[in-house]
Amino acid sequence: METEIQLLGRMGLVLVLGFIIGIERGWSFQQKKEGQRTAGIRTFTLIALSGGIWGILSEHVGAILLGAALVGFVLIIMVGYYQYVRQTGLLGLTTEMAAFVTFGIGVAVIKGYIILSVAVTVVMVLLLSIKPRLHTWVKTIEPQEFYSGILFLAISAVVLPLLPNRGYGPWGALNPFEIWGMVVLIAGISYMGYFSMKYLGSDKGILFTSCAGSLVSSIAVTVTLGRIARDGGTTDMVVIGALIANFTALVHMLLWVGIFNPALIYGVGPSVVLMIVATSGLALWVWLNGEYPKKQKQFSSIRNPLQLSTAIPFGLILALVMLLSEGSKQWLGDPGVYGLSIISGMVDMDAIALSLLQMGGTTLSAEAAANGLILVAISNTFIKGAIFAFYSGVKNALKPLIFFLLIMLASIPGLLLS
Repeated sequence: METEIQLLGRMGLVLVLGFIIGIERGWSFQQKKEGQRTAGIRTFTLIALSGGIWGILSEHVGAILLGAALVGFVLIIMVGYYQYVRQTGLLGLTTEMAAFVTFGIGVAVIKGYIILSVAVTVVMVLLLSIKPRLHTWVKTIEPQEFYSGILFLAISAVVLPLLPNRGYGPWGALNPFEIWGMVVLIAGISYMGYFSMKYLGSDKGILFTSCAGSLVSSIAVTVTLGRIARDGGTTDMVVIGALIANFTALVHMLLWVGIFNPALIYGVGPSVVLMIVATSGLALWVWLNGEYPKKQKQFSSIRNPLQLSTAIPFGLILALVMLLSEGSKQWLGDPGVYGLSIISGMVDMDAIALSLLQMGGTTLSAEAAANGLILVAISNTFIKGAIFAFYSGVKNALKPLIFFLLIMLASIPGLLLS
């Protein structure tokens, strides 16, 4: 049983949360006359406190009392809503539902759901405060965009959790959850890219998608950019986006080395740093000497936000690479670490990099681990160029292919120095 001091602390939080919700509701009603205001700071604070008090009493008397209080509260809301509609002729349940949730927040805090209550309060206040923007945004959504969103929810929130997260097939190399997860990831980045380009413009949208998406998967970003290049042409910003994806992956690898096995930094660093310099230098050159930031055409031909026809074939390619990767390890053992690095780097750079970092200096020589990591970086760069060419067409990918080749060649001096 909680002490009164603990309960007093929780009631203080209830008071604060109810006050915050009340401020938002009072602010939204500030333009209305006194008789047209339904609830504000005082009302919502009292509603939250009411939920807290009934939550405390229910712990001593039983849940039936809380249920009765909830029914009574709903009746009060219904009567108030009926009178409001009679006087104003306006329909809308937003404030009433906010009051209902506020009562529940008061109860939840007393029951110990502190973080949940604070999170629900923040989300609710955010939703209530951006009402005009939400309505404007909804009006701009086209049917294809809406249906694509529903489909994305289906493949990510329904199909993905149902798939087993374990290996099947030869050597247990095929993991349905990981394969479909890559499909979902590519579809999600494609969806993000579509709306970024729609609301930010083509160039800013591509830049945002490349920067944000690369934090999750640089290969998935490259797939999306290849599809964009196929639909709208390879503009300078698409090339810069592909270079950003490669830059992020290389920096990511260097960070892994510094964190998990710093002893390998002298073997890996020179090659990867030179690749990073080449990537950033080429991106800067395109920015300064290309068409951007001059006016470029917009991607008006992009119609389908989700592009499952792009994501699913790549999922099948991922399954094949998983199989080849595991086969290389099983057939060749430790001498096959270089082949494993090349094959694995084509899909999952982080997994093979972390494995090599763990083995480097223990079950695998530091030199072999460092060379394997460099091969992962080169392989990952190569596959980005190949992916871009595959999805955009070789004609559209000529400039990126040359750039990725130059980045790969930049690793050679580092190999000689290490």
